[in-house]
Amino acid sequence: MDLSKDMTLSARKQLSQGVIVLAFLCAGCSSVHNDNVDKNDSRVNVEDSQKDEKLVRSDIQKLIASEEKAKGIPKGILNSIAAVESQHNVYAVNARKKSHKFKTKAEAISFIKRAAKSGEKNISVGCLQLHYGTHKKNFASVEDMLSPKSNVAYAAMLLRSLYDKYGSWERAIKKYHNSKEQYSNLYYRKVMRAYGTSQKLS
Repeated sequence: MDLSKDMTLSARKQLSQGVIVLAFLCAGCSSVHNDNVDKNDSRVNVEDSQKDEKLVRSDIQKLIASEEKAKGIPKGILNSIAAVESQHNVYAVNARKKSHKFKTKAEAISFIKRAAKSGEKNISVGCLQLHYGTHKKNFASVEDMLSPKSNVAYAAMLLRSLYDKYGSWERAIKKYHNSKEQYSNLYYRKVMRAYGTSQKLS
């Protein structure tokens, strides 16, 4: 089933500039950078953090659904990825192959900084679990990367750019997680279970 039919022409037009921007920002994204954290990352905007912390799962699902529509992503796909990645937890952080879910942005930032300082390279951040080492350069700060709006918008653009590159949502979903087939195939099956369909994406 080709879910790309769900996309409207206007959505394609809206995305054209965003995909170009992402391609520019992500030049060389596959390489892992030194985890040098900006000292200003610890200065969390209290008001914004309090607003984020009041968001419930349904709020995050609505936010993701809005980005799916805006980026021409089949309804439910990015939400299914979020369910697999973090159960829609905005302050989820994965480090050392272990998942951590924090109650506040300050706690999450503190953990990320400690993990990065210790030399840990495999850190994933936020409800869409963006790889810290790969994508941090495209955000103003760790706080920005953890922001639900920024995290979701970036993930949506990334997934859309992968679809445009590989020509199918199945391959886009697999590449979103890992380029190695032994990992990406299992991940894709998990996302499809969350999506609630056994139909193959084209």
